[in-house]
Amino acid sequence: MTVVRVDGSDTYVDDAQRVCHDGEPFTGVVEHRDEHGRLVESNSFFAGVSSGLQEEHHPGGRLRSRGWTHLGVAVGEWYEWHPDGTLAAHRTFSANGWPLHVKEWDERGELVRDEQLG
Repeated sequence: MTVVRVDGSDTYVDDAQRVCHDGEPFTGVVEHRDEHGRLVESNSFFAGVSSGLQEEHHPGGRLRSRGWTHLGVAVGEWYEWHPDGTLAAHRTFSANGWPLHVKEWDERGELVRDEQLG
């Protein structure tokens, strides 16, 4: 199965808050790039709703965040990184999007939060 990729400037949000492309709710990956062509965001959609891998990048290209959504809600494990590439946060969500656990680290790599949620 081929994954359809489109530029974010070729999409729009309809009245039902779905991401659309060519007049239809979009299924595939929407990419947003900076003025130099570097990837800033890559977001997966199914029928116009956020579903699948979601990634955001720092200026310069390093990953800022990565996680999965299912029908518009965060699920599973989500990660965030500081600009230097060190881990900034790890969050865990249930299958229906309830936040379960969060850990956060400062720029020096010291754990500043470790909390069970919900």
